[in-house]
Order: sequence, then C-alpha cells, then structure tokens
Amino acid sequence: MRHPAIRPLHAVPALLAILLAAVPASAVILKLTPLKDVLEGEQFIFSATIDSIAPEKPGVVLKFEEKLKGDAPFERLAVNLTGDDEAKKDDHTKKLLERLDKDRKVIVFASKKGKKFNAMAFVEGTWFSLQGTLDDDGKTVRWQFLHCEPYLRRTYAGTTADLKKIIQDGLAKKAEPPGVNEKEKPGLGPPSMKKCSSLSTQHSSLFGVMPSLILVGPLAIIAALFPGVAARMAVGMKRWRAFLVVASTNSTLALIYWLLAFKQWLPDTWLAGYKPFTALLLVFNGIGLLWAGLRYRRMGSGNTAFTAIPARNELAILSGLTLLVGLIAASARLFGDSWNETIDLPMREFTLIGFSLLVATLYTAYRMATANSDQTFEGTEPAPRLSLSGESVGLGTLFLCGVVALCIGGNSAQHTIAITSEVGDADDAIGPKLADVRVFEIPDVHQVMSNGISVDGDRIYFGAVKPGFSSSFGSVFCLDRNSGKVHWKFDNDEDMNPVFCTPTVFEGKVYVGEGLHRDKKCRLFCLDALSGKPAWAKPFETSSHTEGNPRIASGKVYFTAGDDGLFCADAKTGEKTWQFPGRDQQLHIDGPPAVSGNRVFIGSGLYTLALLGVDATNGKELWRTPVNLRSFGPPLVLGNRVVYGLGTGNMGADVFKYDEEKGKDEEKTPAGAIVCVDAETGKLAWQYDLTRSVHTSLAADAFSIYAASRDGAVHCLDRKTGKLRWKTGIGATFTSGPAVAASGGMPVAVYAITTDGTMVCLNPQNGKVCWIRDLREHTKRSVEEAYTTPTVVMESTPTGSRRVIYTGAMLKNPNNGAKAAAVFRFEDDIGE
Repeated sequence: MRHPAIRPLHAVPALLAILLAAVPASAVILKLTPLKDVLEGEQFIFSATIDSIAPEKPGVVLKFEEKLKGDAPFERLAVNLTGDDEAKKDDHTKKLLERLDKDRKVIVFASKKGKKFNAMAFVEGTWFSLQGTLDDDGKTVRWQFLHCEPYLRRTYAGTTADLKKIIQDGLAKKAEPPGVNEKEKPGLGPPSMKKCSSLSTQHSSLFGVMPSLILVGPLAIIAALFPGVAARMAVGMKRWRAFLVVASTNSTLALIYWLLAFKQWLPDTWLAGYKPFTALLLVFNGIGLLWAGLRYRRMGSGNTAFTAIPARNELAILSGLTLLVGLIAASARLFGDSWNETIDLPMREFTLIGFSLLVATLYTAYRMATANSDQTFEGTEPAPRLSLSGESVGLGTLFLCGVVALCIGGNSAQHTIAITSEVGDADDAIGPKLADVRVFEIPDVHQVMSNGISVDGDRIYFGAVKPGFSSSFGSVFCLDRNSGKVHWKFDNDEDMNPVFCTPTVFEGKVYVGEGLHRDKKCRLFCLDALSGKPAWAKPFETSSHTEGNPRIASGKVYFTAGDDGLFCADAKTGEKTWQFPGRDQQLHIDGPPAVSGNRVFIGSGLYTLALLGVDATNGKELWRTPVNLRSFGPPLVLGNRVVYGLGTGNMGADVFKYDEEKGKDEEKTPAGAIVCVDAETGKLAWQYDLTRSVHTSLAADAFSIYAASRDGAVHCLDRKTGKLRWKTGIGATFTSGPAVAASGGMPVAVYAITTDGTMVCLNPQNGKVCWIRDLREHTKRSVEEAYTTPTVVMESTPTGSRRVIYTGAMLKNPNNGAKAAAVFRFEDDIGE
C-alpha cells in the first residue's frame, strides 16, 4: 500500500515534515528534515576524526573526538564500506572514498535501538548512513556503511566546522539551527582534494544566520541586509514609529510562539492556546493605536508640518515595505500546501501587517492625489489638519484584522464539514444513532498507523509508530476493547519498523508485518495473542517491506513483500513454502492478498501494472490482467468475481513520481477506477471510473460495493453491474476504506473516516447521513493521518442491535503541539 511518510508540519518554509527513516535505513531518504528536529531527536551527537582509510577492504576508522550530545558508548568506529544494495547500484562506496581523507572531521548523529545503532554522518557537504550491531559480549559494535544520502543536503549543505558550531549553539539554546532548503539540489559534497568556493561558504553562513534575523521582525531584516535603505526609511517613516514598533513586536512574538509550539514547550493550558495569544497581540495593537493617535495630535499641535500631506518618499517606502512583507507572507504558500498557510501562525501576522500596510499605502496615495483640496478657501494651508494619520489607518486596519482572527480562527479542532449529498437529521433519520464515543490514548507512540484494527474477543490489535531521524520505532499493541487498557506491547526490543500492516489474529496467534514503502529487509512476525511474545523461533525475513495484511488459510500464511512479491509460509513454524517473485517479473506487490479456495489474488502497482491470480498450493501464475492504473489496495473476493481499487499516485498524493520506475513518464493527470474481474480467468466484468484513486480497502454487502476515494466521497456501486447507486462527499480526502455493517444479511450502515478526523455513518440505501462526528471538536485537538479503516463489531440488544466501531489516528494538542496515538471507539444503536 502506498502512503505518505508520517506527515509534516506546515506554516513557514522552515516548518516541514520530519522523516521516518526506518531501520535498517536501506533506502535513500527523500523527505525534508529540519536540523533542529535532528538535534532534539538523536541520542548521541559527536565529532570524530578520520583515523585511517583502507580503500582495498574497503573500510575506514573514525576516532571519537568531542561529545556534543549524550555519552556515546564507543571511542572508535571501524566501518565496513562495502555498502548495501542501494550503495552498490549507484556506486556510493567509490564516491564516498573520494570524499574521505585522513584527519578530516566528521559529525555523527546516532541513536540506539535494541542491539543496533543507527547513525547519519556528515563530512564537508556529504551525508551518509551507518548501522552498528552490538555483539553478544555487549561491548563490541560492528559498523557498516549503508549508502550515501544525497537528499539530506536540503537539511544542511555547508561545512563540517559550521555544522559543529550550529549544533553547539542549537543545543545551548543560543541560536536556532537553519531550516531546510527545499531548492538545494541532491548530491554529495566536493571530493577531499577540492576546496569549497568562497561563494559556497558565504551561502552557508548566510543560510545559518537568516533564521536569527527573521526572529527580530521584518524591519530588522531590512536594517541588516540594506542599511542604506533602512536609514532613508527611518527619515521617511518618522510619522510611523508606533506602527513599526507594533508590527515588529507582534511578528517577533508570533515567531517565538510558533517555535515554542513546534518544540512542544508550551504548557497544556488554554492560556497558551491560539485565541489567548491572539488576544495578547490585539492588546499590543490597541496600545499602539492609542499611542499613534495621541502622538499625532500632540505633535501636530506643536508643529503643523507633522500633519502635512505625505511626501513621495514616504509613499515609496510604504509601497516597498508593503511588497516586502507581502512576499514574506506569500512565501508560506511556496513552501506549504495551500494559501491557508498564510493565515496560520506565524505567517498570519506577516499577512495582516502586509494587508494593513497596503490599506495605509492606498490612504497615503489618496491624500497625495487630493492635496489640492487640503487648503482653506483663501488658498492657504490650514493649521493642524483634522484628517486621520496614515499610521492610525494602518494600525486601525491591523486591529480590525486581529479582531476577525480572534473571532473566527484558531481552534484547530473546529472546521466546516461539506456534505455534498442530502444530509439526514440524526434525530429523525432511519438508521443507527450515535450513543457513545471514547478515546483511548496510547502511551509513548505518536500515531496508530496500521490500516485496520483487528478485534478478537475482548481485545483489539493494531500497529503504531514513533518517528525519528535516523530511526523510527514501530510497535504492535494489544488493548482491552472496552476500557483501552494496554495488555501488551511488542516492539522486538525497539528493533521494529513502522507498522502499517493490520495484525491478523488466528487461532491464538497474531501475524503482523513491518515497514513502509522505502523500507527494506523487513520481517513478518508471529506473536502469541495473549502475551505478545514471539511464537515462531524467528521472524520471516524479506529483502523488501511487509506492509500488507497477512491472510491465513489451510494452515498457511500468505503475505506480500513489495519487490519480493508474494510469499506462502507454514502458519505454525514460519517456514517458507513457496514464493511468487516480484521484481524478477517486473512486479511490485504491496497490497494484501485475497485468498479464496485454491487461488490467491494480488495486484501490482509498480513496473508492470497488473491484476493477478495465483495457485495457492504452488505459487504458479494462473492469469494476469494488464491495467493502466496502479494497484496498491487489497482485492475483494465476491463469489466468482474479484474487485480491485486502482489509481494514480498513492494514499498521500494524487500523482507521484517513483524513482524505481526509471524511464517511465511522470504521472500528470490523477485518475482512479474500481474494476471487477472473473476469478477463474481474470477477464474484465465491469469498470467504474473515478477522477481520483482508490488505494484503500473496499467493502461489500449482498447488494453493493463501497469505496472511499481521494476525491473525498464514498461511492456505492451495484456489485453486479458496477453502476453507481449513490455517492456522498464528506469534504476531505480519505486515506482509509469504508466499513459496512449488516444484520441478517441486510446492510444496516456504512462507516468512513476522513484523514483529518470526520467520522460518518451513512444509510446504505441512499447515502444519507445517519450521524456524523467531528473528532477535532470532540477531542479539542487536531486529528491527523487517519489511515485506519473502521472495524465494526455487531452486538444484539434486548430492544434491537448495537454496533461498536474502532479506528485510529494521531492527535495533536493545539496548545503545545504534543502528539499522541489514539484509538477511537464509537457506539451506535437501533432501538425498536
């Protein structure tokens, strides 16, 4: 299944997503990674010296030099430079050796995870990843080079000495580390015999101080970069002192507030929330407005020239300042997802200041254009003028904008839900009515990531993740399904990749895979359902990722593994029975398989796009149906037919360019489809086209098929013909599938949750809403990355029936930015 990496934060160019670099990090890192998150997240940071190089082995020895953070438990790092598959493919070992020289300084970022150390190293513009394994003696660490990281130059691309100084200042809270540079081209630093140009050094230094400059407000930037302009501005803007003070103060406070929220240093109290902070800025604005009015009247009475028509110099400076602040605010759109970034903190203050300057500039131009009217009947200039000052107009506009922001903005737990079908009244509509909502927060992890929650008796099982820089901590949880009490947690001694796979529970065992698309060398685990302890002698190892849900049939476990294709193993022992190859046949199989009778159904989403039927006993291919869209979701078997959801891009994007598909054209137009094929032959029975992809699971009852698309709608199709029965738009995209509840063979309700936390219950006959719950309003926190398809448990009651629905996501506290994984438990019922 394709999905975005754990999502990023948005607000300013520096506020971008932190990377999930799974262990082992056997794929090149593509995501933007802020350096300040690296300093916060890594256990050990130290400088080292290259003590010796052995190109013939190949190998290098790093000698510990200086501790920057944490007490690293080693003095020398003897590194095998052979490299992994990624390194061999792109000749990284040779390229790295060209950039290593005796006595050259290296900065190492490392974290321990179980018996492994995962590290990123930097030497003069070149990033590369390492992995260390602790021997059984508990003392010796064996290090190996994995591959170079050309895209991490967007994190930092300067010199080693500058990076060391940035780290020291950042950890000492003396200066904020520079943000990411999205425009930095991927690559490696210069070979050791070449000197970096002075231009590169100057660029690095400038990039390092820019975040410090922006903290003192837009006026300080002008003063620092253009002192001549600042001097002329000081003269031409002498009547704008109050506005400049308020603008600089508010913009600086907004940036400080955002930084505290980003670092999760704000207290969890409403006083630290958006609206109290906005009210504080409004108070400063009001004081400035009062100051400006008093100052204008007092100085005007003493010197009539103070109230004179503005000069051209003043208009020119106002226009230039308006343009500059407008460009700062607009930059948020360039580095963010949408124009909404310009009205979110901290860029909101720049936007409001820019708009206020624009109004004041237009007012100044109006006064200049009507200068002839500003005279007495005798044609002389009057004594002190009674007109408003441009400064008061600007501050008044800023004050009104602040009032609007205070009234309508800021509560991230509130939003508008746009239902595009007719909405039923929950009190009068026929169907289930919401009775109860509970939230189970999970300790020490940030997100429930598995694409489903398994229910077995009174227990639920799911996968989670806690992100990091050089490593990501995946885990499997077992909870009491009524109270949320944690029965056990499995993380393989902190040596587990993120768990997107839905755990499969069967006969007292839990089968679960690990890893996301970029991860390699992943495993399938078998655990005891009661204790969470390993049930196999060792996990099943693959060279790719195991993110698709395992299927159990006839004593066998069937699971997909990306480039490795499809595996069949003994369910009791984990011994391999057969493998249907992936990359060898130009196939990449991410989605979970579907097993029916003696057939296994799978789909390929990379290289060759196709739907396939495989013999369940020997792994032989029975049929292959080419398609023109990617297949990343699980097939749905309906009698003698199989239904697939298809599309461009992945779960997180409408279109996407995959580096593995060398030579293929980049996707440009989003598209999706639901196709139905004959289970015996693979022949197409029908196809329903959509404007966006369906990479999530499908649901069905005796009459219909239900799909959640990235177009933001739940689609209901006739399962025989594929024709549309109804569709209901929820106003946000889906990264999880729908679920249908049936009673006595008759559909009762359809459930779906959007990626930002809108949970709906729909009438299966017409798509009308039976009930809807905005989890952001319910939890007073934002809900992000809801990947988990709802799981429905049907229960009978003395007066009717009850459904308990489980799903999961990530909660984010609007007061302090703290993240927490959460399982949501909904309960609805139908009375007499």
